[in-house]
Amino acid sequence: MEYFTQTVVQQRVKDFFIHAIENSRLAHAYIFYSPYGAGKEAFAIELAKALNCTSDTIRPCGECASCRKISALGHPDIKYIFPLKKDTKIEKVIKLIKKKAQNPYAVLSQSGHLNIPIEMMRTLKDEAKYAPYEARKRVFIISGAEYLAGPAANSFLKLLEEPPDSLMLILISDKLDSLLDTIRSRCQPVYFPNFSDDEIIEIIKKYEKVDDTISAKIAVAQNDIEKVFELLYSDTATELELVYNYLRSLAKGNFLEVSNIVDEMLAKRDKNYTLELLNHILLWFKDAVHYLLLNDSRTIVNKDYMEQIVKFADYYNEVDFPRIIEYIEQAQQDISRNGNPSMAFFNLAIRIRKELLKSAHQKKEII
Repeated sequence: MEYFTQTVVQQRVKDFFIHAIENSRLAHAYIFYSPYGAGKEAFAIELAKALNCTSDTIRPCGECASCRKISALGHPDIKYIFPLKKDTKIEKVIKLIKKKAQNPYAVLSQSGHLNIPIEMMRTLKDEAKYAPYEARKRVFIISGAEYLAGPAANSFLKLLEEPPDSLMLILISDKLDSLLDTIRSRCQPVYFPNFSDDEIIEIIKKYEKVDDTISAKIAVAQNDIEKVFELLYSDTATELELVYNYLRSLAKGNFLEVSNIVDEMLAKRDKNYTLELLNHILLWFKDAVHYLLLNDSRTIVNKDYMEQIVKFADYYNEVDFPRIIEYIEQAQQDISRNGNPSMAFFNLAIRIRKELLKSAHQKKEII
């Protein structure tokens, strides 16, 4: 029997699960973790398919009735749970599940406060009491496991303590340290490393056309497959223009203009979008650092603003760019922890401006 031959998965993860399946050493609960998009959810679905595939040669085959149902996230014994906003309507939930089924590597973008409600955990506990309807192995996939808290976490812990033999639990998390110790200790952790460029391109070809800009997008996303798809689906040109105007305004010291641009940046009231803008700012300064270190503009990832970045880096070549990068990363952390985004962007502008003024050059800003 061959396993995961049609699946793009990191070799260490693939080898680990092939060995566990062939030797009947599968755990009853896993935590798939990494601090970035590394295909954790997609592989959880592939694993559920492999455990229930009816093919005699290749698992998952992708063609049997079981594989097709699981791919569509419509199998009665395979549950996909993810955090939601309070009072999310069922129509919205169904739409999000369909989106994940269409592309399990893409992130389900949602704004506002998210959590995994206790009602979901109670439903899973009730279903776990009974034998599977069709599957050999029932699989519950819980994405965003770090959103399990309070009563929901305690309810899930009871299921985790005494799971039936026919059930496998897979928790997906970008923040392993945020999970309760009592949950972590009862699950086998599996780390997912970054995909390589070639692996990402192979994945994207399954869902989208690949053009000459894909290498730049992979570099911008720092090999985060979820961010690569976000870049493919989003209006990157508008985001880059906002970032450029923000940097140009703070370089000029025009903080009224900075304030107006920040308002425009935050108009969507979407934390993920806000963090993506900060990521573009971060990559601007990383491009400047790499260019100065290697004296080669071909190292610049942001090809759309290559000329501006070269001029910026040459002019501010004595600035402490690593310190600015630390400031940007701090702003990202603050917003991730539900800090005030407007305050974070404005304070960041002041900090960057102060660093730029330390440059030995005392001429008109060139950005």
